[in-house]
Amino acid sequence: MTDARAEHHDPRGVLKAHGLWAKKHFGQNFLVSPEAPHKIAAAGGCGPSDFVFEIGAGCGTLTRALAARGPRLVALEHDRELVPVARAELAEFPRVEVREGNVLDVSWPALAAEAGQPLRVYGNLPYHLSTPILLGLLEHPETWTHACFLLQREFAERVAAPPGTRECGTLSAYTAVWTKARIALRVGAGSFHPPPKVESAVLVLERLASPAADIGDEARFRAMVRALFQQRRKTARNALKALHPNADEAFTRAGLAPDRRGESLTLDELARLSRALQSLTPEGARP
Repeated sequence: MTDARAEHHDPRGVLKAHGLWAKKHFGQNFLVSPEAPHKIAAAGGCGPSDFVFEIGAGCGTLTRALAARGPRLVALEHDRELVPVARAELAEFPRVEVREGNVLDVSWPALAAEAGQPLRVYGNLPYHLSTPILLGLLEHPETWTHACFLLQREFAERVAAPPGTRECGTLSAYTAVWTKARIALRVGAGSFHPPPKVESAVLVLERLASPAADIGDEARFRAMVRALFQQRRKTARNALKALHPNADEAFTRAGLAPDRRGESLTLDELARLSRALQSLTPEGARP
């Protein structure tokens, strides 16, 4: 799906015309590649029946590629100097609304209720906000169906790493419970202004209809995973002892060797261990 209005939109010219520049404290790296916005829009799979929420409208470069695919679209921008710029650049798209705000203040349930349907979420995310944004979405999986984010490549690859692999970490395990994750494409530093010092990648998360494993209480599962991966060099038993005095018995109930490391445990094994720990820990004594 294409639209003549989505032709190449170079934010360098837009910034210059308004006497603006990339602000380091906002983590701004504007996408200037002619091809990348359309590839990103396609990777997330949005269409006319969708409600899209974009994190970081910027100068409207990715927004235009998304708008050309026909969805209803709300684009959030935190930099108040860019809000009127984005609104002017996107005025020709009647289904696009640019709002000013901080994504960390967004209520995902309220936004999905406003949309009347689960969201498709897109964004070129600054590194310092990537983890809290993903965690916020994973805490409310019922509010969205797909997320498509341009991220620092190493971070994106860690998130997509399946449990049981060396690259897996705390966020990877959380993500695997609720999503099917994949790297859709890689984007070089030259595709941005100013060019970052690292490569980027597009991470696509497809939310599952139900959890991939029975983890029991989600808050207690997350506490267990944090303990395992914050002390990666320790055996799983030693990593969990401070958190759960009954760790040895939990490994026995889960049918797992306690001398394994957390990064070696698959999602199914993590779920079994979590349920075993929960069965041994009084409800009122949650970690």
